[in-house]
Amino acid sequence: MSCTQVIESRILEKNMKLNNYFVLLIVMLSVISITLSPVFISPKSLDIPQVHKTVDENFYNNIEVEISQNFIQTDSLDGSQIVLGESKFPTVLIVLAHWCPHCRNEVREIATFFSDYSDEQGEIIIDDVRFMSLVTSIKNDRSNFPPHEWLINENWVLPTLVDNQNSDISSALRVRSFPSYIIFDRYGYIIGMIPGRIEKQGIKNLIQQINNTVGKENL
Repeated sequence: MSCTQVIESRILEKNMKLNNYFVLLIVMLSVISITLSPVFISPKSLDIPQVHKTVDENFYNNIEVEISQNFIQTDSLDGSQIVLGESKFPTVLIVLAHWCPHCRNEVREIATFFSDYSDEQGEIIIDDVRFMSLVTSIKNDRSNFPPHEWLINENWVLPTLVDNQNSDISSALRVRSFPSYIIFDRYGYIIGMIPGRIEKQGIKNLIQQINNTVGKENL
């Protein structure tokens, strides 16, 4: 065999070895790719739990309240945080006590009035007036406790603030009777208060009065 043939034979042998290496490398990469391929988890398992408190009888013992001149933050009746403050609209806050017979009668009378006005965010806005409610003076040894069960049974749809055991919110708002209607301007400041029941017609009149006088110091 000539030198040239020997060289060509060795080159061919090296090429065959290289080809074998490439084949082996491709096989190894394929195995690695299969091993490391992403595992797709169903969206259900990636759901992030809502940060809500559990609303039960013990819920009312741990209400966290923050109050300033035109800002109130507390727990909502659904266990989430809720704020009463600046808004695009003036706000009417209906103050209720679960044990108060006048409140029970008022809620039963006006609940259906609000049921058609809930928007996508759960707010109740009627003719540019926002409505919310506050449950206060909460007593576990009095009738209709716990309040959330009472209001659910009445199909109450208003976003509802929950006062703490000391009734700090109603004290800050100087509530003296139940129910009461407190009117706030767009900046979260009180511009009026109506003690006692007003029923559906009274709410309609109040909406009109607010729209006629909003921005003034008093109604």
